[in-house]
Amino acid sequence: MKSKFAFLAALSACLPVAGSPAIAAMPPAMPSAAEIISQRDEALAYAAGLQGYIYGYPALDYMRIMREQTTPGLDPKGVYAPVNAVYFQNALVEPGSLYAGRGPNTDTIYFTGWLDLSQGPVTVDAPDTHDRYYALTFADFYSEVQHTGRRTTGTGAQRLIVVGPDWKGDVPAGVQLIRMRTHQAYILGRVLVQGPKDFPAASKLMRQFKLGSATPAASARRDYPVAADLTSLSAFRFINAFLRTNPRLPGEEALMAQFDRVGFGPNVSFDEAKLSPGTRQGLERAVADGNAILQRAPRATPQFKGWSPMGSGQGPYGHDYLSRAITEAHGILANIAAESVYPSALTDGEGNQLVGTRRYRIVFPAGQMPPNNAFWAINAYDLRTVDLIPNPNKRYGISERMPDLRKRADGALELRVQRDRPTEKDVNWLPVNDGPFFLTFRIYQPGEAVLKGQYTLPAIEPLP
Repeated sequence: MKSKFAFLAALSACLPVAGSPAIAAMPPAMPSAAEIISQRDEALAYAAGLQGYIYGYPALDYMRIMREQTTPGLDPKGVYAPVNAVYFQNALVEPGSLYAGRGPNTDTIYFTGWLDLSQGPVTVDAPDTHDRYYALTFADFYSEVQHTGRRTTGTGAQRLIVVGPDWKGDVPAGVQLIRMRTHQAYILGRVLVQGPKDFPAASKLMRQFKLGSATPAASARRDYPVAADLTSLSAFRFINAFLRTNPRLPGEEALMAQFDRVGFGPNVSFDEAKLSPGTRQGLERAVADGNAILQRAPRATPQFKGWSPMGSGQGPYGHDYLSRAITEAHGILANIAAESVYPSALTDGEGNQLVGTRRYRIVFPAGQMPPNNAFWAINAYDLRTVDLIPNPNKRYGISERMPDLRKRADGALELRVQRDRPTEKDVNWLPVNDGPFFLTFRIYQPGEAVLKGQYTLPAIEPLP
């Protein structure tokens, strides 16, 4: 009996008594329907908006630059030419010049033009360059490119006709047809220049390239973004306008449906005032994160040591939207690999960041230079500015075409990348400053071994 009473006493001690507080925790309050909808809208808008911003970034940036460079006084570097006309580079590239911030090369001079093909074709007349290297790059606003010039159509005098996606007509005999996938396009011409002494001849030849259009262009009056629009909610207004008026790739229907759902796809009209609070917040986050992803890309830790793979990050891009957006954010456009490859290096062969307080060498053994049908060149860039590195000697690159290129007694070619002039007389010096930098090695008209991945650039060796 004693044990029974003890059991009942213990049991009664565990039972709540009248007026005692409940010991079980209350379940958390459920969010309201409005909160659930807002969270859902924000999440979906962020997911679609991040993809949409990266997808549309090339078109955004092309439209911005087109507006600046076809309107007098808008371009910060003074570039101006009307739509369907040409702007010619008037000096050799130096730090802070025309292509500052976009990794310019020093072995070709450029001319550019913005084309409005919605009003009809544009003709391009190219002179006979007598085998001097040149290439014309035609880019649509997705940053996909086509080339004519020495590699593809030769260096003889020729006429091209550039048309938009909907053009129908007859192409005259002997004229090369270039069909673009968007109604506006960009042409970038480059002509080989072999240093300051060659600049007058190269410039004179370059100015013989001509554009012609039978109809006046109206692109200068279009509603195109300013720089601030690329980092604000307005970005989606311009992406929407672009998608509504230009073709997309086959297979993008599901992606476009996601864009439609949050208000900026090709089948809707973007209206910022009608966005729900959640959708607005999601799209604003998408712009901020998308822009940060693209701008920080050069500083991201590479997945390789030394040189990037040949042809990596170059078109055609297809559905690789991130690569084409990163390329546009830091270099306007990229040639296809058959025209040129340009592996870059953020680190040395041991995987350590390149910095001007150290010394490096790159040695090409005799007979092992990069195979090509044109030439090769290397430039160093300040990692912080993505521009050429100022130095008292105004030496910003080393090229196969340099008249003072030196070889060692064993026939090897040695490049030195360092802040101070080397004491050795048989090396080729590429100056840098104290800060972090990266290298880009360009091979124009690369040989078959390069294109097939059978050729590897020598390691970037740190020196004591």
